[in-house]
Amino acid sequence: MEPGLGAVIFLILTIIVVFSVGAFLIYRVMNRPNAHIGSRLPTEDPNAEVGPEDGSDPASNP
Repeated sequence: MEPGLGAVIFLILTIIVVFSVGAFLIYRVMNRPNAHIGSRLPTEDPNAEVGPEDGSDPASNP
């Protein structure tokens, strides 16, 4: 086997292993219960600005 061929095979196997481990970690984390981002968001934002109660916009009605 040529020295260059061994390096190419090693590099390809290393890339396959790295991507496989990364995919496994993502799969493991995302398959937990309530793993999606919406499950961790608050139902109401306490820092949100309060809009007009009657639905009218005072800037558009001078």
